[in-house]
Amino acid sequence: MKRSAFDVIRRGFDNAVANWPLILLRIGEGILLMGIVVAAVFAAVIPILVSAGLSKGFDYRNPDDVAQFLGALFIEHWMLLVYLFGLAFILLGILLAIHSFVEAGCARIYVDGERGAAMRAFDFGRWLRGGSAGWWPVFWIYNLAWSVGCMVLLVPLTLTIAGLLAISETAGRIAVGCAGLGFTFLLFLPTAILVGIWVHKAIAVSVARNLGAVDALRAARREFRLDFGRHLAVGIVMMIIGFMAAMIVSGAGFPLSSFGRHSGRVGLDLLPLFLAPVQIVMSMIQSVISSAVSSWTLASFVALAEER
Repeated sequence: MKRSAFDVIRRGFDNAVANWPLILLRIGEGILLMGIVVAAVFAAVIPILVSAGLSKGFDYRNPDDVAQFLGALFIEHWMLLVYLFGLAFILLGILLAIHSFVEAGCARIYVDGERGAAMRAFDFGRWLRGGSAGWWPVFWIYNLAWSVGCMVLLVPLTLTIAGLLAISETAGRIAVGCAGLGFTFLLFLPTAILVGIWVHKAIAVSVARNLGAVDALRAARREFRLDFGRHLAVGIVMMIIGFMAAMIVSGAGFPLSSFGRHSGRVGLDLLPLFLAPVQIVMSMIQSVISSAVSSWTLASFVALAEER
């Protein structure tokens, strides 16, 4: 007998709580990824831009200065742009590989927890073995699934570009451009939701059944299609939970970040400095909540994949 969507979410919650150290590993992953990005920017991007003479200040409110800057960037330093694009591509691959390792290791623990009686399956060695064995299929699951999603979004963008080329009137081009971009934006949200559900289910299927990326995506798509309602409900409910949790934390921290600014009084202007530790704590809380919701979401889709 199939569980309801809310029973699946509750079982995923129990699994995530039983294996709570995975949340700490996700927090550590976020810190590591941020450190890699910051180090890459300071070690490679900024020195190259400075050496290329692009560090000269310009007034972004002055159209002439902006046009001159963009002209120098795209015409005189096109090789630099190619290099930076390649560097960003490599960096993105490294970040995705690390995330895939963490996700595969977490999925391994949740699968073992789902199959066990008490759901307590966390062991750091088991997590490492799961990450080592599953990161490559998970890496390609992300790449292939989101490539399909991007191809869907390219259809209205391509039609918009074709319309802009076919119309010569300025008013018509503005109308076509606004309509095309608006439709693409409206299409982005459902596409992102569906691809996100597909990816989570494929990761759970890949780790649970020891399948490669293509086979896992096919199996996940087939099961998603046959049981569309529950998969969509689980994905949307978890997205809403994550969004609401982030909004609550952000809403609680917003008064602290704005209180006393531009007041014109020396005492009040110094308040944001004294409240900085509280803002750091709020940021840490938001990171913990985000990692917890990510763990809960993956555990819920593992519950769907392992349902008997």
